[in-house]
Amino acid sequence: MNPEVSEEIHRCVQAVVDGDRSSFRRVVEIMLPVIRAYVAARSLPGVDVDEIVQRTFVEAYKSIGKYRAGSDLQAWLVTIARFQTMMEVTRLRRQADYHSRYIPVALARQMESQLACDATEDERLTFLRECLGQIKESSRELIHRRYAEDLSMEDIAATMKRTAGAVRKELCLVRKRLHECIEHKTSLTREVGGEQ
Repeated sequence: MNPEVSEEIHRCVQAVVDGDRSSFRRVVEIMLPVIRAYVAARSLPGVDVDEIVQRTFVEAYKSIGKYRAGSDLQAWLVTIARFQTMMEVTRLRRQADYHSRYIPVALARQMESQLACDATEDERLTFLRECLGQIKESSRELIHRRYAEDLSMEDIAATMKRTAGAVRKELCLVRKRLHECIEHKTSLTREVGGEQ
């Protein structure tokens, strides 16, 4: 670093120590390429170099009172950058260790839960088919038109020669009966399963 730049840095650092916070901007402008190159050269893949550089300058600003005037500012900043880099690498290693230990366990639990939900859904679909067989034909036809053919209430009403309000009400009652039927069958299955 040439003597003029070095002198400018020392003046800016002294101004920051004296309370002129804006002078630190010039320190960052001058030292940024050096610190960024240092961190980039010593970082692992996946490390956010700019984040470490920013933390380095933030830490330097907070600790500017500890800097000894006349000493090598670049060496001081590199030391802070080295510790910030080591902290980030340690954090990433801990995170990787955590993921390698606990993510497979969490995934296995999630898959077991999903399989249990799938089994419950399969059971409920079987019950739905049984319950559909127990309702009258006109109600099954209404359910078929609404959900299998995806017809609107108005289209169903026109086909059945009824009002849309009447179709909505009947559909609501049919869904309620189906729900009650499925819940009843589910509870019977749980009672039988619980006795074994």
